[in-house]
Amino acid sequence: MDHSETTYTFAARIQKIWIMRCVDVPRDISRAIRKEAAGKALHVPVHGWIEGLAMQSTLVPAGGGRYRLHVHSRIWRKLRIDAGAAVEVALQIERDPREATVPPDLAAELAGAPKALAAFNGLTRALRRQIVVYVDAAKQARTREKRLRLIVQRMLARAARKKEAARKNRRSKR
Repeated sequence: MDHSETTYTFAARIQKIWIMRCVDVPRDISRAIRKEAAGKALHVPVHGWIEGLAMQSTLVPAGGGRYRLHVHSRIWRKLRIDAGAAVEVALQIERDPREATVPPDLAAELAGAPKALAAFNGLTRALRRQIVVYVDAAKQARTREKRLRLIVQRMLARAARKKEAARKNRRSKR
């Protein structure tokens, strides 16, 4: 069987941990996922379905060799369920990296400030993706332009902090 087609299906109860809803992946399925995702980080990107509703998430370690899947509020609210409800979950490991496409206007703003671009490229994929979502969520052109400038400012500040930390580190080694 081709691993890219493997679907892991199980029943679980939704738990509430602080304000988040999640389900624990059974130990045997967690073991199989860990084996299939060998070489990946502890956090395994997945897509699948909860009670038939499509979702995309990341499995996180839950301790005891198990994974935990956080259930987005879009899912449990649409299903009109909450903590304690039993759900059927079907998961597949995400094979392709979830790299967000940087919009042309953001790319142009970052290209205008090479240090900001370097800082942006040094971020994790997930953080770059969130920044793209933040920029794309602007409904008005003025808001989008403001967010683009803000991202460049934040990346320049990040680069400056990193440079300062490196300078302090060099100084302390003397």
